Amino acid sequence: MSNFKGYYFKINDCTFNDPPMAREGYKVSPKLIQVTDAGRVASGKLIIKELPHKPAKLEIQFPVMTEEQFRTYFNVLSSSMYLQVEFYDETTDSYTTRTMYHTDLVYTPVKYEGREMIRFEQFSLIEH
Repeated sequence: MSNFKGYYFKINDCTFNDPPMAREGYKVSPKLIQVTDAGRVASGKLIIKELPHKPAKLEIQFPVMTEEQFRTYFNVLSSSMYLQVEFYDETTDSYTTRTMYHTDLVYTPVKYEGREMIRFEQFSLIEH
């Protein structure tokens, strides 16, 4: 039985389901390995020094949306540089909450099927 609640990530009370993410618009790296130094010794063996902290990273892409939908999402995402993000992790079939920051929030006004719409460019949420 899955613990999936019908949304992939949530900030405050916004579950980002209207509109839902673009097809293949949710990518999760639950434990990024960060490297402080890498190099080869005289024998040619690769030596990598890893940081102990393995942050999560979410890559998000939405389809074009109405101006109202965009404002809702943008206001939640831009409310702070650091956000409390609850997200679903398939590897554990559970939700976890982490403090994350966002990359640049970029959008473009577009005409779609004769209507004024907004294209929200792909962005990432990365654990602090």
